[in-house]
Amino acid sequence: MMRSIALLLPIVSLVSMFRLAGFFTEPRLSDAEIHAIAGEPVQLAAVPGEVGALKIVTWNIERGVRFEKILATLKAFDPDIVLLQEVDRYCKRSGNLDVARELGRRLGMNWVSAGEFQEIGEARGRTAAVTGQAILSRHTIFDPSAIVFRDQSSLGWRWNPWQPRRGGRIALRALTAGVLVYSLHLESLGDDHRRSRQLKDVLADQSRQPALDVVIAGDFNNATAFRPFLFAGFESAGFVDALGNAPRKTAVQTHRPIDWLFVRGATQANGRVERVDHASDHYPVIATVSW
Repeated sequence: MMRSIALLLPIVSLVSMFRLAGFFTEPRLSDAEIHAIAGEPVQLAAVPGEVGALKIVTWNIERGVRFEKILATLKAFDPDIVLLQEVDRYCKRSGNLDVARELGRRLGMNWVSAGEFQEIGEARGRTAAVTGQAILSRHTIFDPSAIVFRDQSSLGWRWNPWQPRRGGRIALRALTAGVLVYSLHLESLGDDHRRSRQLKDVLADQSRQPALDVVIAGDFNNATAFRPFLFAGFESAGFVDALGNAPRKTAVQTHRPIDWLFVRGATQANGRVERVDHASDHYPVIATVSW
């Protein structure tokens, strides 16, 4: 055992040195450049007719490294709106794809994305590597923007030898099919008090749009199954859990649910977790919502 550890330490050190060297050899993006909106929000014509029930999927796709499996899964779901977290753009680990763009093209959907982190050590050549959130829709996407959380663990990531980064956590917001949607990824470092403060930024943003139907979904990274103080603002703001009270497991290595889909203004919402193997370390959450 000790010999295995002794052999492993030099490998870990080399990997860490290689990753951290990217701070000096790769493009240096500002926070504004990392969080900038990219996409093709009006690439496809709007779906004709009135919008009734919408099939909505939220999924942390673990950077998109198993792209073909993720693509096949989403095709089988045939969703109207897709809210994705951990979506790579030009990272070596995911084949240097702009994952959101490629999914939008092959699914026949409009799309927007925004980075939360520049991934140091993942760039190839002089194109920076970024990961973040994405929204795909069969409808036109309006007014996309990134909400950068005020409470961050930026220093915790910056010199992390396994995953050094610049930037910070965000929620990606847009209006599509008459619904205001948020794809968010709360901090995995720290505790639920920090995540609660990040959620308050999202709830405060949506409160400025009181007339709109709203979906808030994504990877909440909650440390326990359900912390009342973490989710306290949802009920008072008129949100309901689209999956109801059903027990669920939304991540491969975590028995508590950490991926959620909350809706406001819906007349009916029915959802489930789809246990998809060998696509991501999270499972997709799917809800059919009537407005």
